[in-house]
Amino acid sequence: MTDHTPEQPHDQTPDAPTADTASSTDTAASADTSGMPKSFDPATAEPKWADRWFREPFRADASSSKPPFTIMIPPPNVTGNLHLGHALDNTLIDTLIRFKRMAGFEALYLPGMDHAGISTQVVVERQLKAENITRFDLGREKFLERVWAWKQESGGQIFEQLRRLGVSADWTRERFTMDDLLSRAVRHQFVRLYSEGLAYRGERIVNWDVAAQTTLSELEIDREERKGQMTTLRYMLADPATPASNGEAGEILIATVRPETIFADQAIAVHPDDERFRHLVGLQARIPLTKRLIPIIADAAVEMGFGVGALKITPAHDPTDFEIGERHGLARPSVIDLNGNLTSDLVPDAFQGMERFAARKAVLKALEEDGALVEQKDHVTAIGLSERTKVPVEPIVSTQWFVNVKPLAQRVLEGLDAGDMQLIPDRYTKVNRDWLENIRDWNISRQLWWGHQIPAWYDEDGNVYVPSPENPDLDCDQDARYAHLTLRRDPDVFDTWFSSNLWPFSTLGWPDLDAEDFQKFYPTQVLVTGYDILFFWVARMQMAAYGLTDQAPFGRIMLHGLYLDEKGQKMSKSKGNGIDPLALFETYGVDASRFAFAFLSTGGQDIRHDPRRFEQGRNFANKLWNAARFAVLNIQKADDAGLLGESGSGDDLTRYVRHAVRERTGDPIRSRDALAQVRAQPDQLTLADRWIISRLDAVTREVTAHLDALDIGAAIRALYSFTWDEFCDWYIEAAKPALQEGRLGTLVTVKAVLEHILKMLHPVMPFITSELYQNLGHRRQIAVHTWPEGDDTLHDEEATRAFETLRAAVSAARSLKNELGMAPQERLNVALDGERAGVVLDNRTIVEGIARVTLVDALDGRTLSAVEAGLTVLAPLEGTVDIADWLGKQKKRLAELDKQINQAQGKLNNAGFVARAPQDVIDEERRRVTDFTAQKERLQAVLAQF
Repeated sequence: MTDHTPEQPHDQTPDAPTADTASSTDTAASADTSGMPKSFDPATAEPKWADRWFREPFRADASSSKPPFTIMIPPPNVTGNLHLGHALDNTLIDTLIRFKRMAGFEALYLPGMDHAGISTQVVVERQLKAENITRFDLGREKFLERVWAWKQESGGQIFEQLRRLGVSADWTRERFTMDDLLSRAVRHQFVRLYSEGLAYRGERIVNWDVAAQTTLSELEIDREERKGQMTTLRYMLADPATPASNGEAGEILIATVRPETIFADQAIAVHPDDERFRHLVGLQARIPLTKRLIPIIADAAVEMGFGVGALKITPAHDPTDFEIGERHGLARPSVIDLNGNLTSDLVPDAFQGMERFAARKAVLKALEEDGALVEQKDHVTAIGLSERTKVPVEPIVSTQWFVNVKPLAQRVLEGLDAGDMQLIPDRYTKVNRDWLENIRDWNISRQLWWGHQIPAWYDEDGNVYVPSPENPDLDCDQDARYAHLTLRRDPDVFDTWFSSNLWPFSTLGWPDLDAEDFQKFYPTQVLVTGYDILFFWVARMQMAAYGLTDQAPFGRIMLHGLYLDEKGQKMSKSKGNGIDPLALFETYGVDASRFAFAFLSTGGQDIRHDPRRFEQGRNFANKLWNAARFAVLNIQKADDAGLLGESGSGDDLTRYVRHAVRERTGDPIRSRDALAQVRAQPDQLTLADRWIISRLDAVTREVTAHLDALDIGAAIRALYSFTWDEFCDWYIEAAKPALQEGRLGTLVTVKAVLEHILKMLHPVMPFITSELYQNLGHRRQIAVHTWPEGDDTLHDEEATRAFETLRAAVSAARSLKNELGMAPQERLNVALDGERAGVVLDNRTIVEGIARVTLVDALDGRTLSAVEAGLTVLAPLEGTVDIADWLGKQKKRLAELDKQINQAQGKLNNAGFVARAPQDVIDEERRRVTDFTAQKERLQAVLAQF
């Protein structure tokens, strides 16, 4: 693995943040001579480092011999502000990038923004409306000038917020989907697809936004369940003598949620296997309120159990109806215009010009008066709302540009079969495949001005002209071949996703295949995004990449869940349950917030906001700061006592330790070399030193494996547990006697293990780790140092087993003190029994210091015992407690535990409670049963001794 140059000292004065009451620092000298503030101050330290990482970006070198590791930012909208989804996304990406950069890869985190066609145009048009003008008043050219001006002044605020998040992006490579380079790529894509017969202009059903006056992609539609009504109507048969099916003789009943569209009906459809209607197939029925007759047809798309089993087919106003109409050769007249009003020769005069929802009420009233309305009942339906204008989307038939994506989807399926891409979690592979296998043609044109204008021209007869693949950059109206024609360019622009589907490679210089960045950094290694855009963005990038570069765009696709509120609901402005990540940064600090995002991310599951994790992150940062300050103070004390020699003198290990408080010039040895050197000198180390070094090796391997597997949640949980429990609470406490002696081996171990921890934590918590690394004597920032690796020479099975015995002794002693009702700081005489007792006695100062006990050879009278890992620890009853009183209290406690268990179990046995209660409440009751049962069993075991 490629290594970095030797570490350099720093010459900056550290900053400061928030106190912790960690036991690991409770013996720190009251007079702080370390030069470190007593607490970590995110408000001071984080902006300083964020500014540095922007001014000195992590520029990836395309000429480097290091292996590439590339992740592209999922481009946020130019109109957007940082939300929790962005914060989660970019925390995960930045964690992987920082990890791989330290691990010796040429890591590129490429930032950029999407032009967000509809939302940006809506923003600017809203400004124009306030000035009482429209875009049409300005004209296309002036309007686009206005949009670009808005983009320069107000767009892209999210980048400032991402910088505050601390992302280590290569800001020199910032991209925007409307840049010349990326616009050229969009044009080349369209020309290629058109020349291959995959892009075409045709009439199909699309999603129409009546407010924005444009088509919409599925991703631009919010699905919202609303209460409505299912209306059953009576369609009279042309032959009144026909036997009854689902109504009276001579009629057929149909169910609909859109009675206003009956005037566009072209057929009534039933399932071919539905016995109720088989005798009606081929007959005709009259549309209510009209004289028009329509056929009754059979089609397998009809759900026999939906409504009354028969559907009216309006091909111009429903996607499923459109496909049924295509199969049966039905006409597709529309009765709703682009403004959402009923306008057609098929519509009776009474309803002409009515707005669609007003028309629904009027038509229902007329149907009731006509006797065609059978019944209405409440019905919940998922209605599509325009994401930007919030108006209900209208399915309409329109002439648009489409792409036949089936051949491209087939290429992706073959790539998935070949293992070109791995989806994480794997369960999304089937979701990915299912959508690709059932994909429909993609509507790529939008009736907007802001975006990439479609490079298609029309002559006076409507014939289409598109640039040739040999010269795709030449406009057709400038092409000498068409000089004799009067050509008009298509005014529409491409769907925004028609540019962002090129994002993994257009940002690197495609279609110039010899571009240095394209050659070095494509294909990318990982895509990190939410599972909710697997269909709309991920799959489109997959198809574009195979179709245009003949490669998978990324090797692995890491899909995370949606970030929900504390109740598990999606966040929205209408609900008022949104959470501003910037407010979290102010309250807890960015590092603590990043910790929480990483901790909560696991297995692609949806993430429920949990303030406790942010508090946990803040407390962890404080714990880490205090541990580092404790280390520096103890090194300072050893230096003040003359134990570290004169400046410039001493061996590598002495200078390595001294470097934290003095001699901040010159090159100290690396922390892993210091560990290797001191580990090779066992006489320099205590049992606690050997144990923590061995555990560090195991955790280093575990965390590295988790990060390589993209399981960031598991990595941070492992690091948190090791740092807080093993290093801060156990090791530092166990090391205090040796530190008080100024023992060099322990000083080396404390500093080196701490620096290893900082390096492993850095990808998730970059600010505090950078600050502490400087405070430990390093000038070069931690971000450019080498990732720690496993080292077999650091593994010490004997020390691990021995120290676990000490931990067992401490745990047993603490349990006894708890059973006796003693405060943790009170001292207690205890005796030991068992084959491992000798190990404890050999390290008695550790156990006595941590557990606040005194080890004695024997005890008189009755005793209370606790057994841990084959070691028996005994405590005296006589002289410690009133035995009779103590036994009475324990029996009362046992009764109270039984009561608590019965209460919690009673709730869980109540089917109504389980059905209605939130899942977190149910989980809490289960936890109570488990915890109280464990306490009860422990207490019963204690009382059994009497």
